[in-house]
Amino acid sequence: MRSEQEIFDDLAALCISEGYIHALAHICFRDNVIRFGNELTPDDMAPLYSKSRLIRTELTTLIGLMMRAPIAFSLPSQETISDYVSRSDALLNELHLAMQSAGADLFSVENAKKPDFNPFEFGDVLREAIFYGGESAYAFQYRDLAPVKYRADADWLKRSMGVDLDVGREMCRHVAQLLNERLLVTLKSLRNKPPAEWTMLPGFAFSCSELAARAGQPVDRVRAVVEAFTAPEGERNGAFASLHDFNSAYAYPFIRKGPDEFLLFEQYALAEALYETPFYWMCGDKAYSAIALKHRGEFTESFAAERLRCVFGAGGVFQNVEIVRLKGKPLGEIDVLVLFGNRAIVLQAKAKKLTLPARKGNDLHLKADFKAAVQDAVDQAIACAELLGDPSVSLRCRDGTTVPLAQRPRTVFPVSIVADHYPALAFQARQFLRANSNEQIAVPLVTDVFTLDEITEMLTSPLRLVSYLSLRARFGDKLMMTHEHAVLSFHLRRNLWLKSDIDWVLLEDGISSDLDIAMTARRDGVPGAATPDGILTRFEGTHFGRLIADIEDKPAPVAIDFGLMLLELSEDTVRDLNNYIDRVLAMTAADGRLHDASIAMDSTGLTVHCSRLARAEAEIKLRRHCEKRKYLAKADTWFGLALAPNGSIRFFAELVGSWTFDPAMESLWRSPSATHPLNAKGGKSGRNDPCPCGSGKKYKRCCLGR
Repeated sequence: MRSEQEIFDDLAALCISEGYIHALAHICFRDNVIRFGNELTPDDMAPLYSKSRLIRTELTTLIGLMMRAPIAFSLPSQETISDYVSRSDALLNELHLAMQSAGADLFSVENAKKPDFNPFEFGDVLREAIFYGGESAYAFQYRDLAPVKYRADADWLKRSMGVDLDVGREMCRHVAQLLNERLLVTLKSLRNKPPAEWTMLPGFAFSCSELAARAGQPVDRVRAVVEAFTAPEGERNGAFASLHDFNSAYAYPFIRKGPDEFLLFEQYALAEALYETPFYWMCGDKAYSAIALKHRGEFTESFAAERLRCVFGAGGVFQNVEIVRLKGKPLGEIDVLVLFGNRAIVLQAKAKKLTLPARKGNDLHLKADFKAAVQDAVDQAIACAELLGDPSVSLRCRDGTTVPLAQRPRTVFPVSIVADHYPALAFQARQFLRANSNEQIAVPLVTDVFTLDEITEMLTSPLRLVSYLSLRARFGDKLMMTHEHAVLSFHLRRNLWLKSDIDWVLLEDGISSDLDIAMTARRDGVPGAATPDGILTRFEGTHFGRLIADIEDKPAPVAIDFGLMLLELSEDTVRDLNNYIDRVLAMTAADGRLHDASIAMDSTGLTVHCSRLARAEAEIKLRRHCEKRKYLAKADTWFGLALAPNGSIRFFAELVGSWTFDPAMESLWRSPSATHPLNAKGGKSGRNDPCPCGSGKKYKRCCLGR
């Protein structure tokens, strides 16, 4: 097998061939354009996840290599274009294989015998995940967040670069629409041309004047942005000498074709450049670089707090919270604190990035970058989470505002976020993160501002977001994925709950198609399902759906516990619950008496009562019934739900405590007055009948001998 550098050099020579830009236009059209009818569907998105498609890092590699020499725009023969395309595909595939083989020796039999050896901690292996990993953000997130990220730097950008990012945002939005239309026109025009004249290159071209008119912006301001993101005359991307070197195609997504004619091959690249590149401009100003870094950190914190307030409300989210004991110095500081009943989220934000030496596979730099960007934030979050359980401390915001802490959190969810694209972040977190979790402190979530934006967009109630964090912490070590997008999409589809006999689950990027469509429909107005079919849709209008809707923003601990239990139920169990509630409501409506149903689930369960009894009497009966059901199921917890005859919630009950043998409870269950659940046969149970405890087992294999 040839070396990676040999293949790269061959690819570089190919990309500066006469007329190669026409082959590049063909490849970008082939691999970036989605075709759909009246509504975008997952089937329409499927080609984007094909293994034969070139991903954006590969396309940008081709663009960057083409920039290393003056571009010849003359149209070669169709045979030559076809040869350029096939050779590009073949060389990039060979390059991928070479990168995969670089760390092959780490997977030796000898290393496999070492109990603590992990080949995925080494740079030679991680280089592939970094280069071929999924994108962190959607294009519209980069586009819309760029002006927000640099709001405090707007004056410097206008004064030093002549760039207004509000104009850049609108330009980015409208150039996408303009080029989408132009590509379609170009494609249709080929029907009336001889094959020798076929090229998709005009579909990627535009002028500043037409873009300004389209975007409703002054042409001089549009031109200033375009020029800022176009490589200067004579720029030949000289630093791009190997695959992981700096590639100026990321900083300069536009290619100049004429005095007022430009090319944009990747609309995503422009949005990313708007978000990423201005920071490097400011870092070049030694007098301003420290200010720019401070502003980036402030943006990360404020954006996270803003998104969390959309879910938990302004009264539940606090920024820059100091933990103090009496009037002493702060023991710790939380960037963003969320309080919801007896649950808390401790979020720490970092503005660190993955450096070029780390991208090249330098082990020391990889681990140092991860420590600075993630591990330090997680350590700080866990230290603060531990302090929240100390009754001697109090909380105050940096501005002196007291943070009310009515009760010590039962569970704290540490969260670490970064502000920028951190390649293979989820994969690196799995390999490098070290965190001690326990019953009070959950396994940390490591992600970025873009995924937090998605989570808070799709899970808009406190209960649903807390449920996601709880399940993510509980089952995260069984998940293998390239990005957190896949986990959220999996959860939205089928609930992030895994059976105990499942060791691990591989989530491929294609599972994100439903989420991709929903976010694009919400943010860009593309026709498609704004909510993925799954946990947010399937039980709307049912008893289960109404129960969740009634409690999903209630901070009472018992309501949170009850809601989290409900959100862990399987689809079949939810259907059973809906049926049981239908029946007890109908029976109470018919005879006015108390009726019940019970469901046992692993180490917990639920009893539903419906009656017209007075509150005090109904509470006593429900509690006694729950005590018996909890004992019989040998459960650690049990919930009770009292419903009015119209189906509305009257009150909850929650019993918590490890099961122990109790002779009195044994006698109580065996007594003639023992309550039989509605979901069991009445009278005496046969050996092969379903057990009356609701476990789902046969009576002879469950409670017969008790």
